[in-house]
Amino acid sequence: MKKLAAFVVLAMACGAGVGQTSAVGQANQTGQAGQTDSQVLQAILVEMRALHNDVRLSQTTQILLTEMEVQRGVVDKALQKRDDAQNRLTQWQTNAKNLAAQLAQLEENASATSDPVQKKRITDQEENLKASIANMKNLEQAVENALPDAESALRKEQDTLSGIQDQLDAVVRKLQPVQ
Repeated sequence: MKKLAAFVVLAMACGAGVGQTSAVGQANQTGQAGQTDSQVLQAILVEMRALHNDVRLSQTTQILLTEMEVQRGVVDKALQKRDDAQNRLTQWQTNAKNLAAQLAQLEENASATSDPVQKKRITDQEENLKASIANMKNLEQAVENALPDAESALRKEQDTLSGIQDQLDAVVRKLQPVQ
């Protein structure tokens, strides 16, 4: 019986010690958990800020893509205007050369004919051609003057497009993961 009583006392003593060890372990875990919770919250905050920046950069990217699309349309129109001016200038120059060749031909015909009626008709045609050539030169000069303006406007719009592209490239670099 003494042995049984001693065993019960020993078992109770061990049980109390185990309980105390568990309580101390829980207290240590609570302290570590508090520190871990703080670290977890800090990590969540950092992640939320990163997500916020990603969303902001994505919105900025969408805006820049829209601006770039609109600006490409503006550049295309400026390019078309410049090309039209160049084509008109080339056409006017070609027409002026053709008229000059016709005038030279008429002058040659006028000197070759002795018929006064024929000479008068050729002279009238020469005067009409000279007036047409003068008019053509004025139109050519107007187009020639408009061409640098069209080229300047095109360069300005291309520079604007390039600036938008540079901004977009910078945003894309920010979105790329660091390696």
